[in-house]
Amino acid sequence: MVSQAYPVLDKEWRSTCRAVLGGEVGPLSGFGRWLSGLNDPLALRKSESGENVVMTSPYYCAGARAISQKNADFMRKFAPLSINEMKDIDSLLDAVSQRASYCGGIVIGNSGFIEKSSSVSDSFFVSDSVRVSGCKNVAHSQWMRLSENIFGTNEGGSSRFCIRCCVVFGNQRSFELWISGNTSDSYYSYGLEDCRDCIFSFNLIGKSHCIGNLQLEKSKYAAIKSKLLAEIRQELEKNKGLPSLVDIIGREKPDYSAALAAVKGLKPSPRDNDKSRLEEAFASASSVVLGERLSGIDKHAAWLSRHSIIPRDSKSVLGMAKLQVSDYPGMKLLPANRLVTQEEASLLGERLHAPAALAESASLENAGEILGSIAYFPPERRIGTYKNLVACQWGSQSSDCYRTVVCAHCKYCGFNAWPRSSENCYGCGIVYDSQFCFKCHDSVNLKRCLEVDSGRECSDTWFSHNVEAMQNCLFCFNTKSKRYAVGNAEVGKETFEKTKGIVREWLVSELKSGKTPKLSVFNMACAGKQ
Repeated sequence: MVSQAYPVLDKEWRSTCRAVLGGEVGPLSGFGRWLSGLNDPLALRKSESGENVVMTSPYYCAGARAISQKNADFMRKFAPLSINEMKDIDSLLDAVSQRASYCGGIVIGNSGFIEKSSSVSDSFFVSDSVRVSGCKNVAHSQWMRLSENIFGTNEGGSSRFCIRCCVVFGNQRSFELWISGNTSDSYYSYGLEDCRDCIFSFNLIGKSHCIGNLQLEKSKYAAIKSKLLAEIRQELEKNKGLPSLVDIIGREKPDYSAALAAVKGLKPSPRDNDKSRLEEAFASASSVVLGERLSGIDKHAAWLSRHSIIPRDSKSVLGMAKLQVSDYPGMKLLPANRLVTQEEASLLGERLHAPAALAESASLENAGEILGSIAYFPPERRIGTYKNLVACQWGSQSSDCYRTVVCAHCKYCGFNAWPRSSENCYGCGIVYDSQFCFKCHDSVNLKRCLEVDSGRECSDTWFSHNVEAMQNCLFCFNTKSKRYAVGNAEVGKETFEKTKGIVREWLVSELKSGKTPKLSVFNMACAGKQ
């Protein structure tokens, strides 16, 4: 099948290369393997129609049927389950698993020209990507939001013209720029904020025309940049790829002496550790959703952590101060022998720079030498207003969160990957604009939901996949606009509440006895086969 997206993406790839690298390096088709290098591998399944489809998540159980969104019949009518099929949890699971399937190639909202991708909303011209919303011209990228002309970039938002970047926000014209915000025209750098024109630089704020953290006169910087970009273009044309920032640094054995001297006397600020408000919120939220107060969020860590990315404890290489790391996109690639706290990184950015002779002769060949003494990675970040973020990795405009990788505009959230503008969410992956949710993933605007994957505008819905505008629903797949439904069939309020009561009783019993419930939205389509 002839691609409708590729001609536009190739044109925009060439335009992006001109803007970022000063010239073209060849057609997009030659760079797929390299551009995908910072991403998690795409999860592919053979659909019932025989085609390979991209799945949003890798967790869907192996024995389940898979379909493509374009073949999903959201208005298909299902007969209600019989009384015997709803008499107990085992019978119920056996019955619903017979009619369940997981969907790939999910595209929703005002979108067009989407290929080999999934979980794409309100976007145009997207290929080989997942979890993309409000974007245009995106290829070989993941976890992107409100961005344009993005190639080989893993996680970010509000950015334009980025090539092989990782965790970026508000950036423009960047190449191998990692964990940076509001920065432009920068290359092979990490931890920049409000910077422009920086190369081989780390942990700077409000700087420009820097190489190896050394600020240069504008014309001298421009000459070095022009030479370096010519090298980059030559290597890309020849080899269709380049080492990543962490690849380059990984070749250099760290010498901590200069860094230790730079942070000498630094006393780390006390870390947030008050979980009391979060514990009360967790108990209240479980009462709202499950009808039973669960006490002690850590008792349920195994259940809440399953199928999501959760921070874990680590330490700085400079002072052994505690910090949080995770398997979040990009961050799992950071070298453990160069991790530092955000406070340490700020001092290192101010006090360390490469020797002038090295900076002024910058090239791909001596990049490791330039970076060797300044390259330290803070895996944590605090931005804006925040309060009591306990064992969280990143936080902004949030309060009373626990064991969450990125909490943005949130409160009372625990054991999550990335909730945004959400409240009382626990054990979730990506959820936006949601409240009182447990174990939900890749969803928007959920209320009082549990084990919902790829859901939108739903309330009081459990164990459901690829659903929209559902109210009081249970075990529903690839459907929308239903009330009081079980297994995709509307059954009425009385039957629904009786059936949900069976599931609730089983789930609460498992949780209160200290077990980790085996059932999840990712394996319920195989429940009758296991």
